[in-house]
Amino acid sequence: MPKLVTLFLIFSAVLLTPNSAISQTGKTTENRNKTTFMPENDLDKEDGLFDNGMTQYEFDRVIESIEKYYIPIVKNFGATLIVNRKWTDPTVNAQAYQNGNKWYVDMFGGLARRPEITSDGFAMVLCHEIGHHIAGFPFVDTWASDEGQSDYFALHGCAKVAWANDDNVVEEIDPVAKSLCDNNLYPEQSASLCYREMNAGLSTATLLGALGGEKVSFSTTDKKIVSRTSHTHPNAQCRLDTYVAGTLCYAKWSNLVIPQSESESKSYLCYNKSTSKYDIQARPRCWFKPSI
Repeated sequence: MPKLVTLFLIFSAVLLTPNSAISQTGKTTENRNKTTFMPENDLDKEDGLFDNGMTQYEFDRVIESIEKYYIPIVKNFGATLIVNRKWTDPTVNAQAYQNGNKWYVDMFGGLARRPEITSDGFAMVLCHEIGHHIAGFPFVDTWASDEGQSDYFALHGCAKVAWANDDNVVEEIDPVAKSLCDNNLYPEQSASLCYREMNAGLSTATLLGALGGEKVSFSTTDKKIVSRTSHTHPNAQCRLDTYVAGTLCYAKWSNLVIPQSESESKSYLCYNKSTSKYDIQARPRCWFKPSI
């Protein structure tokens, strides 16, 4: 066979080889596709114009406070969680990607220093990126959970674990958010933790709104109803709605399996006071279309 033809066939085979799906052990073949918390933007040009009080010490502390819970969880899936601390990088974003059994998250100083971002908001972004690795169905890639699912996991699955034993003192809370918490609490749920999660969600949603020129509020919801589940970044109000839904769902999240389908999503079940039943309907319809 001519040399050029041989090289062409080899190159074509590489291009057409599909990415490996996540197994029940969580192991994947090499996959360099990256997911980002926000759409690509040029907010890095504003780095240094604002000072929200974030220091490198606080940057590292927040990352450590979240990753310490998820390093052993990811290890149980046969992988290693690696959080890259890019404090000097002005990028206003965060990203997740996998390379074999190494599961990466890159956290950037440009995001941490944004005036809209609080320490808890920054922590929630890390939760979101970890969610791409372990939150499960629905998927945007063979390994990565959708943006909406990662948002939902950030508060439903991650923050509740990471902040469960903190004192969770909240000095200020939006009155609508407070009402949502107070009217949906269950005996095992802490009001102060609910308030803290709401504030974290508002922090990041406000930044997302600023990027798109959109004002977000607990007083309204995104009225859009998708005909199919969206795999892209939802708009800012839809993402705030998702943060609220994740905050108000207090069903225990299972870290023993990465659900591969909607029928396996048992850990998403949330108690519905109006029906006195557990259901899977908590994720907002502005990005999620249930089939069961």
